[in-house]
Amino acid sequence: MKATIISTSSWKGGTGKTTLNVLAAETLAGRGKKVLVIDLDSNCSISSVYGKLFCDHTAKDFISGGSPVAYPAKTNIDIIPADLQIGLLNNIMDSQLKINLKKSGLVEKYDYIIIDPPGYWGPHTRNAIFASDILVVSGTCSKLDLEATKNYFDMLGQCCIEADTFVVVNAFNTKANGPGVYEEYQSRFGEFLVPDPVPYIQSLKRLTANIDYPLHASVKARLEKYVDYIIGGNNA
Repeated sequence: MKATIISTSSWKGGTGKTTLNVLAAETLAGRGKKVLVIDLDSNCSISSVYGKLFCDHTAKDFISGGSPVAYPAKTNIDIIPADLQIGLLNNIMDSQLKINLKKSGLVEKYDYIIIDPPGYWGPHTRNAIFASDILVVSGTCSKLDLEATKNYFDMLGQCCIEADTFVVVNAFNTKANGPGVYEEYQSRFGEFLVPDPVPYIQSLKRLTANIDYPLHASVKARLEKYVDYIIGGNNA
């Protein structure tokens, strides 16, 4: 068994990448898959979601070459949390996380590994994308996010990454979307765009505030569809 490694990333903050990573982790764990979450963001957003702040061992230690310590977070979900100082770790190779994951044996221990990088281009984001089998680039339906996603996508095309890459429009709201922006996403990204945007649903915010918050069956079904699309043939 070899874990499928998924990262959701963006050029800027505010695109809901952490929420999408939580949704992927929760959906896959709900199917009985064993999931490891790795937080590379000094904001510690996904670590906070799973209640793992100020831990003795963090992703900073792991990416620096230390032995990994994964804390149980929920049934079928473990996490290697971040800390406030991980952003100070800049002198690392872009492939260091990929190397460490392989050396540690974690890729054989889990079905899926989900990486939550910062919302900017830096060594931690590069480590996430170069370690990944699947990369999701998230943006909302605003002109600013569209332009940021274009820039990020074009730059990724020059990086020779091996991950299957998708663009997803997140927090889709017909009342709040910038006019014509979604159509521009469709025109610009074509087959790379996840066909159905992830809608703005208030309960998803509640889920990231309370990881045990019960989602409505219709919301779960929509999220299952999104996860199935990005994992493709890896959903066995």
